[in-house]
Amino acid sequence: MIDFQRLRYQEGTEKVVSVRYDPCRSADIALVAGGNRKRWIIATENMQPGDIIRNSAHIGRMAVSASEGDAYPLGALPVGTLICNLESHPGKGAQYIRAAGTCGVLLRKVNGTAIVQLPSKRQMQVLETCVATVGRVSNVDHNKRVIGKAGRNRWLGKRPHTGLWHRKGGWAGRKIRPLPPLKSYVHLPRVAAPPGQ
Repeated sequence: MIDFQRLRYQEGTEKVVSVRYDPCRSADIALVAGGNRKRWIIATENMQPGDIIRNSAHIGRMAVSASEGDAYPLGALPVGTLICNLESHPGKGAQYIRAAGTCGVLLRKVNGTAIVQLPSKRQMQVLETCVATVGRVSNVDHNKRVIGKAGRNRWLGKRPHTGLWHRKGGWAGRKIRPLPPLKSYVHLPRVAAPPGQ
């Protein structure tokens, strides 16, 4: 079972025991040990056995200089940091930026919230107490693998297309869509209308 909640236990450091392949996901996983327990987490790009990673929930006045694999709240990280394994709500566990080779960018911090650019270039706003891991997810070359034959796609669960559907070629022109609006997970208190209106 992968533990997506890095701050499930008390803050502190953990040691990476091993990094290995996981058939259930595109990224590699790492076995980390801290205190008297072990758990599996999603490995970052340069994570090696023997590395020491830090988990912290503290947001100080100055931004921390975090190293890859550390887990911090977004409010503690400097703007421009590459992050992965992002929470949408504090304490819920990582739900975003978990696929192999992906990373998001912490764009800016605005009065208690943080705005993150996802790998799809979409921006989302979350509370600055949401925890993220510093760095890119491991197995960066996952998208460069050669499938080789149609049967291998069937092993991966992809069914063939029907003959009724044909992709539109270049004759159809290009539709340039604007970026979707900012997705916000911050529920700000609504200002009540004054009485008599």
